[in-house]
Amino acid sequence: MTNKIYTIYRSKAATFNEALEEILAAAKESDNEVIRIVIFGAPENNAEHAAERSTIERRCREIFAEKAPIVGYIAQTPLRCRLAAEVTAIDRSDAERVVRHGDYLTIDEEILSGGIYAPTTMHIGEQARVIFERMDQILKAEGVATEDIVRQWNYIEQITHLAPEGQHYQLLNDERSRFYSMSEWPNGYPAATGIGAQTGGLTIMFDAVRGSANCSKAVDNPLQVSAHAYSQQVLINNRDAHKTTPKFERARYVAADKGSVYISGTAAIRGEESCRHDVVEQTALTMENIDYLVSRENLAKSGVENPRQVEYSTLRVYLKHREDLQPVVEWMDEHYPQTDTLYLWADICREELLIEIEGIAVERV
Repeated sequence: MTNKIYTIYRSKAATFNEALEEILAAAKESDNEVIRIVIFGAPENNAEHAAERSTIERRCREIFAEKAPIVGYIAQTPLRCRLAAEVTAIDRSDAERVVRHGDYLTIDEEILSGGIYAPTTMHIGEQARVIFERMDQILKAEGVATEDIVRQWNYIEQITHLAPEGQHYQLLNDERSRFYSMSEWPNGYPAATGIGAQTGGLTIMFDAVRGSANCSKAVDNPLQVSAHAYSQQVLINNRDAHKTTPKFERARYVAADKGSVYISGTAAIRGEESCRHDVVEQTALTMENIDYLVSRENLAKSGVENPRQVEYSTLRVYLKHREDLQPVVEWMDEHYPQTDTLYLWADICREELLIEIEGIAVERV
């Protein structure tokens, strides 16, 4: 595994194009090899999302030339800037190991994807099927098993919307379950996030590692029921059918010189029940869940040998309501002042949940 460097860039420029140029120029000046850029913006509709995504992809090719990073464009409004980007980079000494393939790249045994999309004229379930077919093509082309996916991000337009075909999040879960059912998962599912987006249909991104059982561990959290073990009562749909559960682990540890913990989207849930408190109380409980999840004690319980103390590299905070930003920022600044935190406006999979947090924690050396 190659050690990654994660950086958040922000621009308050007045227009999309100005903000994009500022962010890409800053990323280009990095001392490291930029391999993936995920941009967060506020397109007003699917047509604008597609146009802005095309601009991002074109400008990355023009600016970075043959070393263009893979990219994703997510319709989640940044709450403290016009445009934001989460950039993944590696040390330049490792740059020659990177092989680029359009919407994904490989670094030795690793696969990192950019955004994988489907026509937004399809309903979410159909989009999911198309996207999982593309994921299957990528994995087979590289000789990597489906169960070697270690991290997956699922961005779902209007995640709680009850379409005639079913709830958007449940449609994604059903297609994910179908795709995953074609493989055995003896070492647990990937870490994952399923979160809302304003437009853009469904976007999925993933990381995989060939032979992941040799270098990664599923990390459970005894404070929470595993998402893949949820009861039917906490799953929502408008169709009289069995609802498949979200297939992900609470986190996944991946070994490298500095081991990383991919923290799944986490909310104020104990057991499988939401805690129905105000946003600050939900924030505190969410971070309590995450702090225990990545603790040395819990990593050891999950089978990580001689785990070291970790520190948060980046956190993404998703807020259901824009007006909740200030109290959450104040709480996070007080309790996690050293962590680079990105705040985004995005709907969450349960109506009562006001905040969800994901991130990456890296072992201290």
